[in-house]
Amino acid sequence: MNQIGDNIKLLRKGMRLTQTDFSKSIGISQGTLSDIEQGHCNPSVETVLSIHEQYGVSLELILKGSEVGQATKLHFNDRRKNEEELIEVIKMLSLETLLDLLDYAKYKHNKIRER
Repeated sequence: MNQIGDNIKLLRKGMRLTQTDFSKSIGISQGTLSDIEQGHCNPSVETVLSIHEQYGVSLELILKGSEVGQATKLHFNDRRKNEEELIEVIKMLSLETLLDLLDYAKYKHNKIRER
């Protein structure tokens, strides 16, 4: 039984992410993610925490899979709504403010990758 790997795969697919995109976002190689999803190895604590922090998914959901399908759908829908709202706000920004926002987004992205 590969419960954790299956849960991670369900989460990733529920968010419509490729193994490559998902693995980059959590700081592991695509090959490692593939091994985890296939049950060849378990994720490290750091990997589980990275998924938790990057995607706002509970540790219980990753480890135990309680209500994985429904939680993934809700998370994905919330994320999509937030992204759509952000795009609308971005369209109204001045170029200077847009560049400031871009710098901030890059800074936050780098901070997450450093973890």
